[in-house]
Amino acid sequence: MFEINGFGKTGNVAPAGRGKLNGRHGKPEEKEKKEKNTDKADFSSFGQTVKSEMNKNEMKIGKVSEKTNGLSQKAQDYLEKLKKKYGNMDFIIADFSTDEEADRLLSRGKGEYNAVITPALLEKMAADESVAAEYEAKIDESVDNIKAVEDGLGEDSDMIDKIGITIDSEGNVSLRAKLLEGMLTKDGSNTVKASTVEDMLAQLKEAKESNLEKLEEIRRKRDEDAKQDAENAVTDTDDVDNEIKDLKQKIKDITMQLRSEQQEDKKSELEMLLKQYDSELLLKNNDGYRKGHSHHFSAEA
Repeated sequence: MFEINGFGKTGNVAPAGRGKLNGRHGKPEEKEKKEKNTDKADFSSFGQTVKSEMNKNEMKIGKVSEKTNGLSQKAQDYLEKLKKKYGNMDFIIADFSTDEEADRLLSRGKGEYNAVITPALLEKMAADESVAAEYEAKIDESVDNIKAVEDGLGEDSDMIDKIGITIDSEGNVSLRAKLLEGMLTKDGSNTVKASTVEDMLAQLKEAKESNLEKLEEIRRKRDEDAKQDAENAVTDTDDVDNEIKDLKQKIKDITMQLRSEQQEDKKSELEMLLKQYDSELLLKNNDGYRKGHSHHFSAEA
């Protein structure tokens, strides 16, 4: 049995990605709808929109979901250390007193794995190296346990939307797995909570059996979306290829036009040179004629 509490493992674990739906989760990505717009001015507004959306979603893997203004500077510095050590884990720093609150906080996580830690515990970890080592060991053990859960589920791990741990102010650690939207456990919850790998696997397998029809529906929808995305990707590629061909043809036409204009310019220059040479030749001929006849006239005189 893999118990979470009481372990003193200190090894740093760098877990691999889940490789399931939508990256690590079992949730299908929603396909972005593209609209063609030939107005160049729209590119500016598009850039502003993208920038705005990025600002709305500043939370990234390795960042902290909750505001940390209330933490001491020492705790904030220690949190930075945790973020570097567990780069694929999202830390949610907040108080909670019920499972519902813990589940709600965990659902905000955007990391491969997520950890909800109370501010009080984080302050203790920052103030005491022995406490920090104790709970970092528990986090390491929890990451191992999460991977064991995923391995135990195999392909069925796609039923998990988010997975992680919660550590309350007393140091109690719990594994938590949020199911895909629409899937519920026997007690009506969307999240499975356990203290051991065996218990977590048993509950998840039970949840799968009671939500089998819903899970199959989600998987069908996922496959349809994946197929549609693939078709759209092919269409987009064809569109890009056609646009490239059009641009190449335009460049070719412009090049030919320029060459034609240059040839016309050169033709005009040649004609001017020919006229100039003809004039010079005529002048030279006239000079030769006059000189030849001037000697003739002088002899007669």
